[in-house]
Amino acid sequence: MESKIKLAVNTSIYDGYDLETIFSSIRKCGFQFFELAYNQGYVSDFKEDRFSEKHAGEINLLKDKYQLNTLALGCTMDLATDDLSSIFLPRLQFAHLIGAKYINVCTTQLVNKNKLIQNLISLKPLLARFDCILCLENAGDYNFNAFTTLEDGIELLHLLGDERYALNFDPGNMMTYQPHLDIVQQALDSMQYCGYFHVKDVVVQKDKFNFVTIGQGEIDYSLIVNKLIESDIPFSFEIPLRIYRELDSTPKKIEGLIPLPLIETTLIESKKYIDDIYKGLVNKNE
Repeated sequence: MESKIKLAVNTSIYDGYDLETIFSSIRKCGFQFFELAYNQGYVSDFKEDRFSEKHAGEINLLKDKYQLNTLALGCTMDLATDDLSSIFLPRLQFAHLIGAKYINVCTTQLVNKNKLIQNLISLKPLLARFDCILCLENAGDYNFNAFTTLEDGIELLHLLGDERYALNFDPGNMMTYQPHLDIVQQALDSMQYCGYFHVKDVVVQKDKFNFVTIGQGEIDYSLIVNKLIESDIPFSFEIPLRIYRELDSTPKKIEGLIPLPLIETTLIESKKYIDDIYKGLVNKNE
C-alpha cells in the first residue's frame, strides 16, 4: 500500500508537541509522509520564523532521521491581506527547501473576494519560481467563506487557470460550514480539480462539531477514498483533535495537549480504515 498511496499526516493533530516527538510518532504509526500545519490562528506558538531557511534545515534533518517525506505544506492565512506576495515569499521558499510542492490554503471572507483574486494572480510568478501549486481549500468556518462549495472553487480556478492553482478539497470542512450539501458527491466531483485532498471526519456531539478517527464520523469516506486512490491524488489525514467548531462554525481550541497515545491510536485506526478500502480495491481488480 505505502508505495501506491501518497497518504500523509497533517501535523495539526500534534498541536503543541515538539517536532522530534511529532516525526518520531508519525513514523511509529506507519506513515511515510507528513504535511506541516503552519496555519495562522490554528496552531500554537505560530511565528513567521517557521518559514526560515534555518528551520527548513531542521525539518530536513528530521526527515532524514525518521525516513519521512513531504508533498504539501499547510499555511492558511487571510489571502486578501495587503502585500500578500511579500508575505508568501518566505513560505514558498521554505516549501521548496523541504520538498513540498502543494501549498494548502483557505481563502478569505466573501466580502474580500475581489482582493483575493487580485492577490492570487499576483502570486503566480512566485509559484512558478519555486515550482509550487497553490491548492485552495474550502471553508470550514465563516472566516474563509469566499470558497464554500465546489462551484465556488471551480469559479476561482477558471479565473486563475490550472497551471499553478488547484483545489485541496476537505469534506470535513464542508460538514462544519455547509452540512446541507451532498458532501460525498461534492467531494467526488471535486477530484478532477484537486492537486491535493484533506481527509477529515466529523461528529456532532454536545452541540458542537468534533473531529474524530476517519471512518468513525458522519461522512461516508468509502467512495471518496476509492476514487482518491484510483485518481492517484495525494492526501492527508487532517484531524485537529485540539480544535472543535461551534454549530455556527466558530473554531475553538481546548486547553492542554492531547495525550500522545490517543493521537497515535487515532492515526493507526484511521490508517487501517484506508488500508481496508485499498485491500478491497485490489481484490476487486484481481
